[in-house]
Formats: sequence, C-alpha cells, structure tokens
Amino acid sequence: MPLISIVIPAYNRAHFLPETLESALGQSISDIECIVVDDGSTDDTFAVLERFRERDPRVRYLRQNNRGPSAARNYGLAESRGRYIQFLDSDDIIAQDKLARQMEQLDGIEELALSYCDYRYCAHDDVHKSATRDTFPPPRFITQKPLWDIASRWETGLSIPMHCFLFDARFFRDQGIQFDENLSDHEDWDCWLRIFALEPTVLHVPAELAIYRLHSDAITVNHVKLKLGFTKAIRKQQRFFRRDAMMSKILAIKLSEQGVRPSRRRMIFDALCRIYAKSIPWPIQRMVFKARQIYTDRFNRR
Repeated sequence: MPLISIVIPAYNRAHFLPETLESALGQSISDIECIVVDDGSTDDTFAVLERFRERDPRVRYLRQNNRGPSAARNYGLAESRGRYIQFLDSDDIIAQDKLARQMEQLDGIEELALSYCDYRYCAHDDVHKSATRDTFPPPRFITQKPLWDIASRWETGLSIPMHCFLFDARFFRDQGIQFDENLSDHEDWDCWLRIFALEPTVLHVPAELAIYRLHSDAITVNHVKLKLGFTKAIRKQQRFFRRDAMMSKILAIKLSEQGVRPSRRRMIFDALCRIYAKSIPWPIQRMVFKARQIYTDRFNRR
C-alpha cells in the first residue's frame, strides 16, 4: 500500500494538468499513488492522463459524470489506499520536498494529526513567476484553538489553500468526513471545520511548499458566487455547532460579515434552541431525537 494518496479532481484543465502531475510524481518521497478523478471533462484531459499512466504506474485514472470537485474528491478518497491524504487541484503545484518535509513531522504520531505549510501565488502561464494579489499574511493560528481561527478569520485574516495540508487518512476513513457535494464553494472550509473540531495535533512547516495558480476562470474571482456559497456553508455549520456557545458566537459574527442579518423569526428560533440545549440534559435530548427519528421513519413508510 502507498504511504500517501494524492487526490486530484480534474475538469477541463488539460493545459495545466501536466505541470500539476509533474509536481506530484516528482516528489522526493516515491511511495505515493496519484489518483486523478476526471469530472466529465470534454477537453484532452484523458489523453494527458494516458501519457502519464504509460510512463508511471503510480497514476490512477477514475472518471465520473460532471458532478463538481467535491464529488470528485470524495470519489478519490473512497478509492485511496494511502496512510495520508494530499489534495491537489489540477491547476496547482506542490514543491518537490513538500511531502517529505511534512512526513518528517507526522512520522511516529499515533493520534489524529495534520501538517500544513505556507504558500505563494504564481502567474497563470509560469509557475516560476510569482504573482501578486490582495494577499493574507503567512497562515498562522493565533487563538486558543485552531478551530476558532478557521471559523473566525477565514478570508479576513487567514487563508490556507487545500494543497498546503497533508492529512491523516483516518479523518476520512474512520471519522466519515467528506466534502459536502451540495456546496458550490467553500467546501474546503466546511470540511476543515469538521476536521479541526476533532482537535487533532496540528503541525506547521514554515516554508512556501504549495503554489497557487492565478487565472481568470478560477472560482476565486467570482466574488458574488463566493459570498452566497460562504453564507450557505456558515448556516450549515451553525446547525452543526449549535450546542457550542463559542462557535455559535463566532459563526454569527462570520455570517454578519457576509452582509446577512437573520430574520426575527430565526433569532427567536435560535434563542429557543440555545435555551433547550442548556436546560435539557443531553441524555434526554438524545432520547427525544431518537423518538422523533423513529416517528419520522414510520411516517415516511406509510
């Protein structure tokens, strides 16, 4: 079994994909598999993959109908065999020693852990040419819990592209964490909150080992779509963390940053939920939930 599975969703990125694959297969750690999930591409993505598969058996090709990057990543996760997971979009790059340097940190750690690194932007046509944009400072966690940083500072004081991370595969295989296929964007933020809620060991390599390519058709340039997607993801996380007082406060502030104010009905409902969560013992809440689920299942079978 390979040590590391590199999961690459690909949709009509045949012009960028060769450089991405070269960076993945050129890692100083050779014990890897490179899983490329073709998300229904209509360009030369398959032809590019065939050339790489012929020369390197570590490349695995999967194909699905166009369902979006989250579904592609989940498909790749389901087929992965590595002890660790590296996500890599089909237009981005990782440095040759990225996986080796992060494995130096993670090797020997028994508990759930992850490592992340710094990153830089590159021009769309030259990975060696640095590009500038309204950038964030190097990613650092500064609050008591990294979870609070991810929730409160994302896209205001903190940004970590997904290929900066190297994850223990048990987050996905044992904990059942996946990317939400119903989110049009910010699926990474949504996924990271689930991961960091487990309070894993978090390690950092202070070096720019991930390269983020800037180009005009990247989703990150569609600001209106991003705001709508972020709002949906925040509201989902508010439901997930509804019994966590600190996270509820953080997420309410994050929602207000998107220019969204909850309705009076929603404010009353949220207040009642908080009162219920605080005043009713958890074992009773669990019994009520199970009873409601049994009733719902019986009703749906009629």
